[in-house]
Amino acid sequence: MENVFRMVGDVVGHLTTLVIALIGLGIVGTLAFGDMGVTGLDPIMHITSLVNELAGSGVVGLLVLAVLMSLVK
Repeated sequence: MENVFRMVGDVVGHLTTLVIALIGLGIVGTLAFGDMGVTGLDPIMHITSLVNELAGSGVVGLLVLAVLMSLVK
């Protein structure tokens, strides 16, 4: 049973690393080529709106931001 939890943890860790790398690639692509209308993705706008929503939520937004940062680290 311990192996299963370790395996699931490894998979989640690798998926998180992949998603963070793709977000970074999207940001670099947006900065280099402007709006990426082909994909319809604008990671800078999404990150900015997420931060604005969390900032507007007061203490709850601060707690959510702290939890998200602890998950990324």
